[in-house]
Amino acid sequence: MANRSPAATYLPFPLAFQPFISGAVLLLCARFEEFLRDVITYALDQNGKATPPINLHDLPQSLQVHIVQQNMVAALQKTRYGTDRPDHVRLSESMTMARHYVAGRIWSDYAIDTGGNPGVETVGSLMKLIGVEAPWQKIGQEFKTHYAAPAILGTTNRVVVKPQDELRQLLKSRNTVAHSGSHLTISTSDVRFYVDFVDQLSGWIYTVVQRHIQDLAKSMGRIPANWNPM
Repeated sequence: MANRSPAATYLPFPLAFQPFISGAVLLLCARFEEFLRDVITYALDQNGKATPPINLHDLPQSLQVHIVQQNMVAALQKTRYGTDRPDHVRLSESMTMARHYVAGRIWSDYAIDTGGNPGVETVGSLMKLIGVEAPWQKIGQEFKTHYAAPAILGTTNRVVVKPQDELRQLLKSRNTVAHSGSHLTISTSDVRFYVDFVDQLSGWIYTVVQRHIQDLAKSMGRIPANWNPM
């Protein structure tokens, strides 16, 4: 992205990079949002793959209530992503949730809702869905131990103090494009920095989530399920 293709030299008009920068930010945030849904779903499913399996009623009561509440609220939504939901759909989802509960299953059908905006609060809320307390404190510990500053021209003097502050800044840029259609004033180097940062942030989140689920299984006398490498 930072280098101009030789083919652009022959274009009969100037090539503007800002639309590509805006698009790159939107796609990066969308991919991070997808990662959050995937990793929390995977983590919840891993409970049921422990030996012997962990079911809903094995979890701390506060976590049971949180999972049920999040799913029930989502199942009963009158609108979702701006679309009206008829009564029969809401009833069907509520009955599905009730069957999961009666069977003692841990599920994520409706609870994992990013709201289309995978910001700091969303990350914390989803990690708490699997029982991670003080999620950003734990992510911060991984950051302090493992953060590697990328060698990207134009950002070599950039200092990251808190990972949540960088995520807020990225989402601010994303919202500028998504809600107003305005072009961004950030550079291609900034975009490359954010790509590297989100890659590292995803790794820290994955580590915290995996450790929590495996420690939970061990604390209950179970053999944790094997995890796929990220």
